Amino acid sequence: RFGCAYTLYGSEDYPSLLTQIVDAPFLLFYRGNIGVLNRDCIAVVGTRRVTADGRSAAYDFSYDACCDAKTVVSGLALGIDGEAHKGSVASCFDAHRADGKTVAVLPSGIDVIVPGVHRRLAGQILESGGCLVSEYAPGVPALPWRFVQRNRIIAGVAAATVVIQAPPGSGALVTADFAVEYNR
Repeated sequence: RFGCAYTLYGSEDYPSLLTQIVDAPFLLFYRGNIGVLNRDCIAVVGTRRVTADGRSAAYDFSYDACCDAKTVVSGLALGIDGEAHKGSVASCFDAHRADGKTVAVLPSGIDVIVPGVHRRLAGQILESGGCLVSEYAPGVPALPWRFVQRNRIIAGVAAATVVIQAPPGSGALVTADFAVEYNR
């Protein structure tokens, strides 16, 4: 009903950069075009308590990255993540200007959109040719520790990670730490 599929580590459609990290998931569930994760990917992450300047920076950076045929990867969270996805989706719908797409990595099962207010945005990601990805089976709820696990995937599929506004101890800085650990 949701159009869920999966790919296994070592499969042709499994994200190639993800195979280079030590703790890569064996299985990825997805909805949409998994192939966009085998293009040039840039992670865009940041705080949920975003300022107007941060909101604009995330949106504009992602819009431009997609216009430059990049795949923007983020976590669908409120704040910077949501703005990054919105900018990416907008670039795809603006007279089909962009070749880039966006991917949301979920901290829950592929059929559980977190936060719920981003259900429409998740649909737009799919409509624009992007993808929703999760290492968790359908129906699995989001739990606090799963957000950190999700962040390693965000950093693992991207050649670079851009942090836009992040307070000390935030999940965005955890993602940045993963990126450094993975030499990205």
